[in-house]
Amino acid sequence: MGGKFKMKKFFSKLIKSKILTASVLSLGVLAFTSTMAFAATGPQLFSSDGCIACHTINGKGGSVGPNLSHVGSQRSLSWIKTQIVTPGAHFASGSTVTINGKSFMAIMPNHKSMPKSQVNTLAAYLESLK
Repeated sequence: MGGKFKMKKFFSKLIKSKILTASVLSLGVLAFTSTMAFAATGPQLFSSDGCIACHTINGKGGSVGPNLSHVGSQRSLSWIKTQIVTPGAHFASGSTVTINGKSFMAIMPNHKSMPKSQVNTLAAYLESLK
């Protein structure tokens, strides 16, 4: 009788651990999926908030500001968030800035009134551009 009890206990633990593992894996997939969805709205914000009028991504957009096609490999998420909200923190307004050998006038407007969720979404999108 002791052998059967130990076997039941063993299988019970095994089943519970597999269920726990499956739950953890599904949470990881959900987290990954929500992160991907979060970043997926970035291109829409980039267009709707007018960024595309001055900045280029993958050959589309304006040329007044720097090309952002690979900004994520050059700048941190924190830096990008600051640049969106208060660009003067990095470049004095009206000054000339040279980025990748090309000079630009620092005229980017601040987006202090942009909701934090949109700043986060837009910054996450830009940071994903490697």
